[in-house]
Amino acid sequence: MKRNVFFIAVMAVFSVIAVSCGRGDKSGLAIPKDASVVVHINSGGLTKKISWEEIKGTNWFREIYAEADDSLAKKMMDDPGASGIDIDKDLAFFAKRQGRGGYMVFEGFVKDAAAFEAFNKKINDGATASKSGDLNIMKLKENGMLSWNASRFVYVLNAPNMGGFAMMSQGAPTEPYSFPADSLQMFGTLLYDLPSDQSMYEDDRFAAVMKESGDMHVWMNNEKTYGSMAEGMLSMLKVNALFDKNATGMSVNFDDGKISVKSKQFFNKDVLKLLDKYPAKDISADLINRIPSQNVVAAIVMNYPPEGLKELMKLFGFDGAINGFMQQVGYSVDEFVKANKGEILIAVTDLKPYKGLDSATINPDGTVNSQNSMAPDLNYFFATSINDKPAFDKLVGIIAGQVGDISQSGGFPKLSYSMNNNWFAAGNSQEQVTRFLAGGDNKQPFASKITGQPFGAYVDLQKIMASGTSAATDTSSKAALDLSLKMWQDITVTGGKLKSGSLNYDVEINLVNKSANSLKQLNQYADQMSLTKKKKAF
Repeated sequence: MKRNVFFIAVMAVFSVIAVSCGRGDKSGLAIPKDASVVVHINSGGLTKKISWEEIKGTNWFREIYAEADDSLAKKMMDDPGASGIDIDKDLAFFAKRQGRGGYMVFEGFVKDAAAFEAFNKKINDGATASKSGDLNIMKLKENGMLSWNASRFVYVLNAPNMGGFAMMSQGAPTEPYSFPADSLQMFGTLLYDLPSDQSMYEDDRFAAVMKESGDMHVWMNNEKTYGSMAEGMLSMLKVNALFDKNATGMSVNFDDGKISVKSKQFFNKDVLKLLDKYPAKDISADLINRIPSQNVVAAIVMNYPPEGLKELMKLFGFDGAINGFMQQVGYSVDEFVKANKGEILIAVTDLKPYKGLDSATINPDGTVNSQNSMAPDLNYFFATSINDKPAFDKLVGIIAGQVGDISQSGGFPKLSYSMNNNWFAAGNSQEQVTRFLAGGDNKQPFASKITGQPFGAYVDLQKIMASGTSAATDTSSKAALDLSLKMWQDITVTGGKLKSGSLNYDVEINLVNKSANSLKQLNQYADQMSLTKKKKAF
């Protein structure tokens, strides 16, 4: 089974990269509407960004090719189409919960039925095919099943851990359930004639994701994946209101100089109604520019509506438990809403190169055990806006009364905090806390990249990697770090606005080289990194 699954995975990866520029007939890919996870590979342009010949020219590919233990594997790597799979058309993978178990499907189109059959017989140690109507059926190892006809193929494998929370039998959890071969065959057979009203393509949310331009698309039905939580330990609450109609869709593009991800988060009408009634406000460049350092490593900024948070807690059934806890310390959700305006800033700054920390212990025999470890030296900072000063003062006083003066406690990291009428600020640097409260404009160069939305995040990969130069002590580690510094620049995340029934977010992983597409650069990076690892092995 391991070898079988490995070859299926290899074919999936190879076909993703080697797909042709022709547009696939996505209507021919049968995906049930209640699938938990879907990955769709768009055939519309990957070979415009990287050719199979470029991949074959890399060291990592040549190493895999040299390790291939039979002629069929090498034939496939020379030409992925030798498997009989039509790599000119789209491919799909999905996973689905089914009763107390689950199964996974990898499907696509057949170009050469004879080659496809020979390929699968080879990877399944000479397994034979049988007929079931117009379908060819092959039993894979450990009850996996394959079916195909003249135009399509479907692999079906067990996914027992998708069955949700373990069922109890005589007080003990049962083993994850695996379907027998005939059930897997049935699941696959049904996909050849899936009714349109049972198809994922009839879901307007999925359709909206697929309309986004992308080299690949990912769909996660959170209701199907996590909905069992609402039926189990959290059934006393209204968690079903959170998971009902909850789904995430993403499109991924390998653009010039960056990897771009567009995400849509879908909710049910009750959640959407609250999000529409209490819209989050945009974060401002003024707040970001108050960060009291010009050496920012990472920052997270958000602007949430406190009143909307309160209403969401009511909807999900959390309000009673939270209010009960707060009442024990003389506070309430209403006071929390009154105290906070909703702006939050978290930042990590001034990351210095890792330095060795020496420590020594005396062994029972009198010998000294010396140790050297690497530890980061940085500043961390948190700020939140104040709406009502007396209500916020009360909150701070209650926290201090419960845990003591955390700025002096040995059980917490070093922390200084202070506030004025508008802001509460805390961090491990009193100077930064003071400077933030005093205001200022530090003209952060990334501010324009993450403003204009209710949520923004920034990570400077260059600064993080540069801090590890002292930890790279051998030649191969230094070479790998140098390659990474020449490859990765930063990450930005923005979003949080409600549009067309979903919360939308954009993620960009930016590269140093802006002139070449990121897929080509990833291939070259993997090639060069494989050489550094090979040198380290010697």
